[in-house]
Amino acid sequence: MKIEEEPVNISTVARVFSLKPKSLYHWYRNHLSDYKPDIESNIWHPKYLENVDEQTGEITQGKPLYVFNPENIGLKMSIDDKAIGHEGFSILSNGETGKIAMMIESCKSIEVSQAISLFGNELNKVESISCDMAAGYLNVCSQELPRAKVVIDKFHVMQYVYDAVLDVRTRIKKELSGQLSKGKEKTEQDKEILLKLDLLKHCRYRLTQSPEKWSEAGRKVMYQVFENNNELSEAYQLTQKFKKWYDISNHIKAKSLIIQELHQWYLEVKKSGFDEFTSVVKMIRKHEYEIVNFFECKQTNAKAERLNGKINRFISNNYGIKDKDFAMYRIAKYFS
Repeated sequence: MKIEEEPVNISTVARVFSLKPKSLYHWYRNHLSDYKPDIESNIWHPKYLENVDEQTGEITQGKPLYVFNPENIGLKMSIDDKAIGHEGFSILSNGETGKIAMMIESCKSIEVSQAISLFGNELNKVESISCDMAAGYLNVCSQELPRAKVVIDKFHVMQYVYDAVLDVRTRIKKELSGQLSKGKEKTEQDKEILLKLDLLKHCRYRLTQSPEKWSEAGRKVMYQVFENNNELSEAYQLTQKFKKWYDISNHIKAKSLIIQELHQWYLEVKKSGFDEFTSVVKMIRKHEYEIVNFFECKQTNAKAERLNGKINRFISNNYGIKDKDFAMYRIAKYFS
């Protein structure tokens, strides 16, 4: 297929040339692209996993493997799930180039593991692989990539920490709302509470940012919020301490010191008494080894997330995946 630097946006091209999008889509699919010639010459055909019936030994067709490119296996890899249409896909991509090495229409660990195992010795070159905290993907990584260091994606960990401070905010809002009088007439105390609630309403996004990213108006809002709510101020400081610990610049520190500082943060959380942070600490403790690997491997799922965004835009600009095989063909060509 003749590949453009960027995927063809059929809707945009149709508007530019005053053509009906469906007509352009028909001509592009059946005549301008290499889709049909590639099918006829057997260049394009999805691979399928094989299922073996344990009782009869009969081999049946399993899940489709739309992308399988061993040349895209590199030192740093990422694995992530992706919803396309009504189906869930698992995508193994190169953490440095962003290209897809494998895309299978399944999120089941046993099927994903089976697909990855097809790479054979190519997997020996992988030094690190990043993923979220899904147990299935963690199991796949440990089974199929035993030599690679598993790195829990920083974005997902920080999301858990930010959710905790937002939960503190939600609790405070509920407590304030419960103090409002029941009558229609608003007292002076009600007006003060409503003002505090309004400030809390406008601080949600800023609670997930560092202070240096706040605008001047944002700083004034947050100053008032923290002046009214010492609890929220303390919870926010806990998130910022963890974010500072998680900074990539700390990779120069000894691993023992990095772990020691993390354990000190656990103690600060415990001392604070915030129930909202209890599950966060439990989660981080459970995956501590894979989280700390970030400082050694200096890897995140950023390229995988960008790849997901590109696939989303591609699908929305090109009539979704009603013509599933052609959509998968184009995704395989453009993104692998």
